[in-house]
Amino acid sequence: MKHAPEVAVRARLAALAGIPKAWPNIDFDPAKPGNLPYVSCTIVRSRTADDTLDGEAPIVAGALIATVVVAKGTGEVAADSLAEQIAALFPMGATIPAAGMTTQILQPPHIREGIGDGTYWRVPVSIPFQTFKTP
Repeated sequence: MKHAPEVAVRARLAALAGIPKAWPNIDFDPAKPGNLPYVSCTIVRSRTADDTLDGEAPIVAGALIATVVVAKGTGEVAADSLAEQIAALFPMGATIPAAGMTTQILQPPHIREGIGDGTYWRVPVSIPFQTFKTP
């Protein structure tokens, strides 16, 4: 259950071919040739609930934060375009079955303002979701 959201969003992000993805606790070197641009992916869980008496139908709410990372000084267009491609993969209402669970996108993805970070330019995309046991 805990990893069902990761399994679901990884499967969906795989459609973004040719763009490396950095996941928590997995080695990734942005300086390695071919690793820019990339998408830094983090799952943020905000709530776990279960309204059943037997505890067999947990619901996990949270968000995927997919941050587009490009070299600083390359302009905003490339980063924003990639952020829009990511948002398009997760339209509001989409359901993604994975690991015996269903992850549903609760709201339209929100593309945040870009942020300079040393030698990189980052554009976060916040994608709210809810994961529940598939009936």
